[in-house]
Formats: sequence, structure tokens, C-alpha cells
Amino acid sequence: MDDSARPFSKRWVGLSMATFLAVEIVLGVFVGELLLSRALSMNTSFLLRGLMNLGAYVIGGFIIGVVSPGRRLLEPAIAGAFMLVLTGIVALFVPFRLIGYQGGSFVLACVIAAAFAAGGAYFGEKLTGNAPA
Repeated sequence: MDDSARPFSKRWVGLSMATFLAVEIVLGVFVGELLLSRALSMNTSFLLRGLMNLGAYVIGGFIIGVVSPGRRLLEPAIAGAFMLVLTGIVALFVPFRLIGYQGGSFVLACVIAAAFAAGGAYFGEKLTGNAPA
């Protein structure tokens, strides 16, 4: 089957979301001790959490790019945006608000997550020879 004719797969969106979550948990195990350290400022802690989150999209996308049959770039990108939407929905149930998305910043965050996930998937596909050079 030609990769350009490969149908969109909801299954790979779900698998991508699960992969992003698993990668972030694994990264959290390694970074968690540092984040709990009292030697870090709050700003540095937020920076590390943000980098860990973005790293999960890149690494998760890369994993999907390597293990998926054929070329899958759209599914990890959509999954990255869906992860932020899911986080936003869960945040509605939090009784206090630390940091909130307003207006266009939520859309921008979804685009950034999608781009990082698609970038990781592209490099995974490139490694397996499914992406153009």
C-alpha cells in the first residue's frame, strides 16, 4: 500500500497518547528527584517540567515513528494536541488555578505539542526509511 494512501488511524492516535503519557511518567521518574529538591527555584522547576513535557512529545513521537507500520505523522500530531485538550478538561475539576490557558495561548500550545510530536515521528520514520530524506 502506498504510504500517501494510508488511511487515518484512530488506533494510532490512541497508542500515541498512551505513549506520550508513558514517556512522561518514565521521564518523571528520572527528573522527579531533582524537581523535589529544595535547591531549585520555582522558575527552574517549572522550566524542567515544561521541558520534560515537550521531551515526552518528541520521544513519544519518535517511538511511534519507529514502531508504526508505514508512515504515521498525522496521528502523533493529533494525539499531541488531544493530550493538551485532555489536560484542559481535567484542569476544570481542579479547585484552584495555578496557570491557565487563555484564548489563543491554548491553541498555540496545541500547535506546539502537535509540532513536537510530528517532529519526533518524522525522525522515527526517517530512521526506519519511511520518510523522505
